[in-house]
Amino acid sequence: MQIGPTNVVGAICMSAPAPLRDSIAEALREEILGGTYAPGERLPGERNLALRHGAHRSSVREALRQLEQQGLVSVRQGGGATVRELRDARLGVVRHLLFRGGVADRAMLQQLLEVHEILVVGATRLAVEHAEAAELHEATRLLEQMGRPECDADTYIDSIEALLGLIADATQNLVLHLARQAVNPFFSERFRDVRRRMRPDPSVLRPLILAVQRGVAGRDADAACEAVRRLVRAGRSHALDALEGLPAPHEQETPQ
Repeated sequence: MQIGPTNVVGAICMSAPAPLRDSIAEALREEILGGTYAPGERLPGERNLALRHGAHRSSVREALRQLEQQGLVSVRQGGGATVRELRDARLGVVRHLLFRGGVADRAMLQQLLEVHEILVVGATRLAVEHAEAAELHEATRLLEQMGRPECDADTYIDSIEALLGLIADATQNLVLHLARQAVNPFFSERFRDVRRRMRPDPSVLRPLILAVQRGVAGRDADAACEAVRRLVRAGRSHALDALEGLPAPHEQETPQ
């Protein structure tokens, strides 16, 4: 069958309005994450959900499809939607857990920063083992810039982001790039004011940077990893204090 203008218009009209579909999915997701529906429990049927939200069943169906794609429910034709174990959910659900209630949750922030540490330290090992001489030279330059007494907060932020990007590039691992974006929803410019407060005290920062430099210069992966671990942890308490209670970013600002 050929698709002409009439067919296209008809298809558009049959689609559920995105805001209504999304609002239903958001409400159900909040109930699932909040424990209203436990793993293994069935959600109310499409008809009941449609009545509750004042929506057509097609809107409910599309909302359930969203939740299924996120790994929060299993949908069977004629059998309704059943809540899955949270550990089975997709990584994008972290964003919704992190900002439940509209502001950043400290416990989830702690877990997010722990995973961030694992990624950064692991990436450092790969980078030291695989980096080309030019990449090691650039890493040393950025570290020196970060450790200078005159380095202001904005320069520090730019330098550390450039360094993390360089480390990811040097690993030659695409999956690591994608994982780094997924676990850190605070890359956007919107959070620059918050990130200024995440910088460790210069008296703590300088010796840690020197230790990283020595490990990188000597291609000593063990030494570089340990120094990077200490550097990441030095800023963790600052990060938790700065980010706790932070309002949720707009959807387009956060990796899904």
